[in-house]
Amino acid sequence: MIIGKIIKFYREREGLTQGQLGEGICSVTHLSKIERGITEYSGEITHLLARRLGINPEEEILRYHQLAKRLNEWHESMIMQRIQESEQIKKELQVEKLIHMPDFQTLYGLLSARYYLSVSDLESASKLISDLNKTSAAFSPHDANLLKHIQGIYYFLTGQYRECISCLASIDRDQYNYEEYYYHLAIAYHSIHSNITAYYYGKKALQYFQRTLNILRIIDTEMLLIVQLNAKELHDFNETKEKYEQLIKLCDACNSGDRKSKLYHNLAFEYFRRKKYRESAGLYEEALKLTAENAPHYLTALDGYIHTCYKGKLQAGSALIKLAEEGMESSKAADSYTWIYFQLHLHLLKNEEQQYYQFIEETALPYFKKIGYGILIDHYEKKLFHFYSEKGEAQKAIELARSFIHKQKSYYDHE
Repeated sequence: MIIGKIIKFYREREGLTQGQLGEGICSVTHLSKIERGITEYSGEITHLLARRLGINPEEEILRYHQLAKRLNEWHESMIMQRIQESEQIKKELQVEKLIHMPDFQTLYGLLSARYYLSVSDLESASKLISDLNKTSAAFSPHDANLLKHIQGIYYFLTGQYRECISCLASIDRDQYNYEEYYYHLAIAYHSIHSNITAYYYGKKALQYFQRTLNILRIIDTEMLLIVQLNAKELHDFNETKEKYEQLIKLCDACNSGDRKSKLYHNLAFEYFRRKKYRESAGLYEEALKLTAENAPHYLTALDGYIHTCYKGKLQAGSALIKLAEEGMESSKAADSYTWIYFQLHLHLLKNEEQQYYQFIEETALPYFKKIGYGILIDHYEKKLFHFYSEKGEAQKAIELARSFIHKQKSYYDHE
């Protein structure tokens, strides 16, 4: 029973033995049974015990229930991405005494790890996840699956896409009702260039977000689905552009500048793929204006802007070199793998062809293979294949061709 747990919590907090607390009130055996909730007890006894501990039983039971509710609200605020609400609840929980009760410790630890992931504090999240894994054998089915979800998010944010998929795919859907994890599965499959599966899980995530009226996550998922439609081949551009423009307007209604920046970025990329470089550069500039320079997405947008200006000959090489050097410095300071993109830009901008392809072979491709980033693996393998073919390095070209063909699955001979 709850009051027994509360009495035990405050007794241990005060450093009292059962004998010291129960002296003159009840026996140690009876107090032990009260704390474990395995005996009937009179309200008079619990009030005497509570008075000795300096607590009000009715108030503490109410606080207990309110705390359980508040933890669920904290989780919901993170799923809904209501950042200010999540921050406020975190501050409240940090000063709540009952949060240290065993009933709340596991869930509080799990949600704290989820919070750190939401604010990109990967180091704190990693430490908590490691600690939670040590005791996960005793978790309830819900908490065990929540840990898998949180660990999957961590794997994705650290570029471990295949580990992310493996972890999330092991979630027991019958024991875990937070279908948000479908979205994380979708973006992980997108990252390894498995677009049909990404679209499948994206649609399931969209249904969940629509059902829960989660407008911000609807925007995220709709954006992901548009990307999948354009992944293997160019989708109708007017329809693609119209969908992006609708989502941009929705961002204005929700006052979500960060999502608007990502939408501008993605639409810029669609213009780039269609060789509309000037329009693409303008949209990348809009994306950059909406993003703080220390935000991870800023570096991605800057990479796109430099590449577009280079391909479209829209800026002088010296200006682009300066931007690439700034991007390199920022990405290294942030410990972000995007430094690879800026190093590639610098080799191209300085006409260092040999160094460019050597860097792809020795650094870029091995890294993207390590994290399973299928989109970029295919892109740079093709670049290397053409380079080796033109240079007459037939054996290296054949090895790359063999690697690329091996990854392709036959419609008729699918295993």
